[in-house]
Amino acid sequence: MGSAIARSLLGTAIRQLRFPATNDSMQSSNSRTPPPITFRQGVESDFSPCAELWMHALAARDSTPRDPQVKRRALEKLTGGRNILFIAESASRILGFAMATDCTQPGAARTAHLTLLAVDPESQSQGLGKSLLTRITNSLAIGQFAEATLRVLAENPTARRIYESTGWQPTEYGIFDDSGRPFIRYVLSLKEPIS
Repeated sequence: MGSAIARSLLGTAIRQLRFPATNDSMQSSNSRTPPPITFRQGVESDFSPCAELWMHALAARDSTPRDPQVKRRALEKLTGGRNILFIAESASRILGFAMATDCTQPGAARTAHLTLLAVDPESQSQGLGKSLLTRITNSLAIGQFAEATLRVLAENPTARRIYESTGWQPTEYGIFDDSGRPFIRYVLSLKEPIS
């Protein structure tokens, strides 16, 4: 019963959260203030725009053309079920998202894998990635997951700094099957919500 109430309260709180857009101090007083950034749980109609954003963000990160195969693989993950999806948006435009997948094995403690996290390149350096990460890990903690895992490109120091600053611990190194690029696996204990 308490868990259902906590999930209900979390859902209400998430819908009401606002991340204030920063005002450029160089803007004139006649400039229009950008709409606020809001966070919410994702729904099925978000899957395609999130896959598109994932493709765009990876192309920008890697300085490569947009690859429809990247979008297709992201869409497969998004539609795979047992997922928890959080969206950051402004004026109904998705600026970022984070998705975790319940990968709990029978008889084991609840475990989730942070499968996708992306922020539109034009909206980076505003704290959206860290905010999405905090929201999804808090949701997992409230949902009584014991731990979360993720894999990140070894050569992505920006993402690694965000993960490490929020308590994620590197545990092993490996190679991504689809790209052949090295990754670092991280684990986060979810005993308490993250601040």
